Amino acid sequence: MSEAQQLFTAYQDTGEILVIDDDTSSLFLIKDLLTSMGMGTKVTTASTAQDALDILASRRGTNRFPELLLLDIKMPDMDGFGFLERLHQLNLPRHTEPKIVVLSYYGNRMYQERAQELGVSAYLRKPLTREKVLDIIGLRSYSN
Repeated sequence: MSEAQQLFTAYQDTGEILVIDDDTSSLFLIKDLLTSMGMGTKVTTASTAQDALDILASRRGTNRFPELLLLDIKMPDMDGFGFLERLHQLNLPRHTEPKIVVLSYYGNRMYQERAQELGVSAYLRKPLTREKVLDIIGLRSYSN
């Protein structure tokens, strides 16, 4: 199977994606990147952690429940860690728990360790790139 065929298959199999970031420029760039990769129709954005929790609550038990969350850490009101703590309180069935990837400008080791303790699959530095997306959906390894 060619790389193009693998990408097409992977994109078809990629479920809903929820991007949570208080920076409108970051939201735009991430959605634009995912759209350019053929996944734009699966992307929902939230500019606050509370909005994201509301979206998750409204989609619980539906086929539109996100499989992947792209989460910023530094946000006003409720930061990414507060969001993760509240997400765990939703008591989602194990088979519906989304894969969570933190996207942050902050490479702070304490942030990374805390994110890992809260069940984050990966902690990546912004900006999101095509290569990082491919890694997230499991097509290719990404080192850095």
